[in-house]
Amino acid sequence: MIQFKNFTAAFGEREVLKSMTCNLTGNSITAIIGVSGSGKTTLLRVLCRMNDRIENFHIKGNILIGGKDIFRPDNNVYSLRRKVGMIFQKPCVFPISIFDNVVFGVREVTKIPKKDYPDLAEKVLREVFLWEEVKDRLNEKATTLSQGQQQRLTLARTLAVGPDVLLMDEPTSSLDPESTAAIEKLVISLKNRHTILWVTHQHDQAHSIADRVLVLKEGQVVDLPAPIERQENPSSLEDVLYNS
Repeated sequence: MIQFKNFTAAFGEREVLKSMTCNLTGNSITAIIGVSGSGKTTLLRVLCRMNDRIENFHIKGNILIGGKDIFRPDNNVYSLRRKVGMIFQKPCVFPISIFDNVVFGVREVTKIPKKDYPDLAEKVLREVFLWEEVKDRLNEKATTLSQGQQQRLTLARTLAVGPDVLLMDEPTSSLDPESTAAIEKLVISLKNRHTILWVTHQHDQAHSIADRVLVLKEGQVVDLPAPIERQENPSSLEDVLYNS
């Protein structure tokens, strides 16, 4: 589903991703772990071309999603972002109603008739296990929701436009354990319909939710073959990240 072909991403002279070659299968969860500053967020941002307007940012090589090079000059960035949705560390809701948050992107990028908005909103809110909690509050501001609810709302808003790929940048880092467990369960339920990349600092979380765990180190990704605690000669996460 996603192919990095000798791909380099740099800010000026500083190369963050270096000649990276990697294939990620569709309908699966890939967790990306690595030390702070290793380029995890940059890896996600290049997949939806969020760095394009940053001064001195440049790339070499190719990224293909569904067989199409996303950096081709004739590639429509807005169409790409409909196919590749991103969920950030902190919930990003707008100070408008819960309902209007859900259909915000739909109004801009789809041709769904307005009369179908309520059915779509219910569908995606059910997908993120939020419908029962908000069905009587749809006209209230989204900012009245808890952080965990807001994060599920942002995911519902993303799902409403029908993405193929979900990019999740430490989506539970600011949540309590109960909300974290809810998001993890939710994401696992979505992998049959989406290709998911999940960035996390927590290797236990990575192994519990992901089909494949990759370590980002010195601009390259390498497979982490087995849960660290299950290896015959256990190593700390720091050993894996820092040692060759």
